[in-house]
Amino acid sequence: MRRRHLLALIAAAVSWPGLALAADVKTVPIDKAFPYLAAYLALPAAERSRFYLAYRAVRDKHPALDARATLIAASGVRTPLLFDRIGAVARLPSLAEMKSAANVELDGAAFQLGIELRCTTAPSTRIDVAEIAASLAQVNSAVAKLAGALSLIVPKLTTAFFPDAVGAQALMNDGHVVALPVYAAPMIGQVPYIEPGAFAGAKMVMLARAPSRIVLGGHPKKA
Repeated sequence: MRRRHLLALIAAAVSWPGLALAADVKTVPIDKAFPYLAAYLALPAAERSRFYLAYRAVRDKHPALDARATLIAASGVRTPLLFDRIGAVARLPSLAEMKSAANVELDGAAFQLGIELRCTTAPSTRIDVAEIAASLAQVNSAVAKLAGALSLIVPKLTTAFFPDAVGAQALMNDGHVVALPVYAAPMIGQVPYIEPGAFAGAKMVMLARAPSRIVLGGHPKKA
């Protein structure tokens, strides 16, 4: 079960940001509200130290910044879920909570939880390409370990996206700079990105402003 779920997440992440979404209902089991989270948390910490899952509230293909929801434990204890400034759940459930009979209740207008696979490197206007490459390598290594013989057919994650960074350049080893490409991401807009494997000699990403987060995915597909 854990292998199948994590591989499904990685396959979905290749087409970021079109990831799996929770259904538009008022109350859902915790594992349906946060798909793939239990599989991720079950990995050894050292094997997931460079990437993590985030869940953003969306409605009608736009961020739902007014989202409200409550975690209802099997005992009946109710704990409000907190959302950050871009609509992401600020504190995700623990593995123990994911394995419990807890439910998530949506309060007010319905919304969905969209999944992002993020790099743990802190957002900044200067980001070391080697750090990005290491995060992508760790994700792909985790996939290969879980997939076993199937790893040969599982798509690899190759790209880091920088939402809200406006524009970006790559500083090369010889000192010259190269403009990074931009992807028109659904629900997000124009997003610069880098594929370390396609930028041999790139040592630093220089951004017009710090991104809101660093999202890992596959090569962007044209609409």
